[in-house]
Amino acid sequence: MTLFRAFCFFSLMLMSSCETDSSGDSATISDNNFYTGISGAIVNCYHDIYNQNLAGKPTGNQSITANGPMGGTVNITGTTSIDNTHVITTTNLVFNMTNVKYTYSYGGTNGNDWIAEITLTGSTTYSGSFSSTYTSINHQATNLHVVGTVTNAGIVRNIDQTGSVVINRSANISVNIFGHTVSW
Repeated sequence: MTLFRAFCFFSLMLMSSCETDSSGDSATISDNNFYTGISGAIVNCYHDIYNQNLAGKPTGNQSITANGPMGGTVNITGTTSIDNTHVITTTNLVFNMTNVKYTYSYGGTNGNDWIAEITLTGSTTYSGSFSSTYTSINHQATNLHVVGTVTNAGIVRNIDQTGSVVINRSANISVNIFGHTVSW
């Protein structure tokens, strides 16, 4: 019976997804912090894709194949326009991404920054309007594949998931990512 208990204990330890910090102590990154980090990386990645490939360029029909901000490729299709009277840009775009890499770090407590490192594959919209004082942008992806990690204070949590990601950007940002809602 002792061998059976040892086998059960060992099997339970293998099946548990307990995370540890750099000292080996058991610790976790909460769902809220995890999905906020992943969402922040996605939002900033989309923003950089737009700025690096479309900001300051002629408006109208777009069909661009470009490098992702930190690797991978993105095909950008759709339209952009600008209302010169009010200086408002309007977009109706699709980003079709293949292995687009992005790293986003943001402040934590006690000098321990949060770091989200992701790779995105799939298509998302980049639709809405914005100016220097106004933002109303929506991103919708029904089958986005996100692979990566969120790290803080030596604790790492992995993601390798495919599904729906809906982002609404205005004065605040609200994200529904794989059924989890976060906002800031």
